[in-house]
Amino acid sequence: MKNNKYALPLILVILSAILFAACQRKPQGPQETILVRIGDVTISKEEFISRAEYTLRPVYCNSDNYIHRKIVLNSLIAEKLYALEAGAKNELTENEQFQRYLQGRREQSMRKWQYYADFYQKAPVDTAEIQTQYQLAGRRYRIAYYTLQDTSVTRFVGEKLAQGKAFEEVFREFGGLETTIPKREVTWDGSEPESLKEALYAQPLRKNQVIGPVEVEPGVHTVIKVEGWTERIAISEPDQQQRWNDASQRVRTRKAGKAYQAYIAGLMRGKTLQFDGMTFPRVAQVLGDYYLLGDEAKQALMQQRIWNEEDSTRVMPPAAALDDIADLPFMVMGQQIWTVRDFQKLIQRHPLVFRKRRINKGEFAFELRNAIADLVRDLALTEEAYKKGYDKVNLVARNEAMWRDNLLAIYQRGNKLREIGLQGMSGKELYRVIDRELAPYNAELRNKYNDRIEMDTDLFEQIKLTRIDMFVTEKNAPFPIVVPGFPILTTHNRLDYGRKMEKR
Repeated sequence: MKNNKYALPLILVILSAILFAACQRKPQGPQETILVRIGDVTISKEEFISRAEYTLRPVYCNSDNYIHRKIVLNSLIAEKLYALEAGAKNELTENEQFQRYLQGRREQSMRKWQYYADFYQKAPVDTAEIQTQYQLAGRRYRIAYYTLQDTSVTRFVGEKLAQGKAFEEVFREFGGLETTIPKREVTWDGSEPESLKEALYAQPLRKNQVIGPVEVEPGVHTVIKVEGWTERIAISEPDQQQRWNDASQRVRTRKAGKAYQAYIAGLMRGKTLQFDGMTFPRVAQVLGDYYLLGDEAKQALMQQRIWNEEDSTRVMPPAAALDDIADLPFMVMGQQIWTVRDFQKLIQRHPLVFRKRRINKGEFAFELRNAIADLVRDLALTEEAYKKGYDKVNLVARNEAMWRDNLLAIYQRGNKLREIGLQGMSGKELYRVIDRELAPYNAELRNKYNDRIEMDTDLFEQIKLTRIDMFVTEKNAPFPIVVPGFPILTTHNRLDYGRKMEKR
């Protein structure tokens, strides 16, 4: 072989170039199927389905027939046209709260992608574990149970059961005001907490077996006695395949969750969070007065948030309530001091998520500390996601654009209604005016953008929608509502504009 003194340096240069290109390459999610294109703006097949099925559709298009599907498509196209008309610079886009809201939506999507790409996809799947889940997936357990909300009582109950004391006897001793032991049925794919389902379905159980105490939410534990079960057998090949896929997903999710928690623990190791002893109690008082409101009072406040009427997750305490202490130090993260004003801006970007659903006044300050600690954790995760370029992932960008365009369309619709003296219209009132008052404007927009609108009509013909009303939310997320409310803009039921999309 001929010796070439330039070979190694050349190889290193090539490898460096490849690595540099890999680092510069934009992270990419799964390939999307585009249904509609309006210049640079698109609607994917997945976006069409989620916007139609993950929220409540109005009565004029909530069926699964062809006419109603065309109204759905026209409504989503109209939303994009309204957003385009509103433009990139207007009163809404210049609003700092709106900007922080979109930033928060983007960052929540980034963290979801981070979990999926770095943990879920990489989780090892063990066939034996899947087989166990497959065998248990058809079980519907009949259980007796009692719930404990005191840490010391939970410890004593655990000790008594470990000593062999009967389930019923322990209940009589520690059951509190309950006179009878509650009973219910639990299924493998039910809505119960994951910790409870894992306790019941991780391995086969026997009749009268006692499990727990199991922590079902922070500070709340449940003790279970298995009274029996029924089995639903997967007989057909499609049912068997579906059950196997579901079991595989359950195993992967469990492994990914444990790896994710270990990653978070490592990421947060050494980080400190301290609250100002004078300012924190005053902030906790104001926030407590708000967060501990009854549902009716909160609903009344929600109605006041006009700029984002479709998304109640943005409701938060009025800033004016903290004006007199806004510039005082509130907390220290590492070396960074955050004032009350900084904190207010932060919870616009990341609304607080409380670990407990029911909080009494005496424990609110403690739960507020926990919620802020979880917010700080998410900030650290977000910082790592930015480093990996996950803000450039296509699904993240689409989610942010979906919320931005929805809010811009609402803003533009409000402008048009205000022009004709119908400001403040909402809910069912809008149904009555869109046909008459907005129809000419909608026709004007379709005509204006006609040459830029392309539709994949072949793909549209294949899409089927359900007639089932759903409102999908995500648990333990700063922004729990998954998709914006359905756009109330048009009842136009013909695809008589634009052109058939050219395949690219």
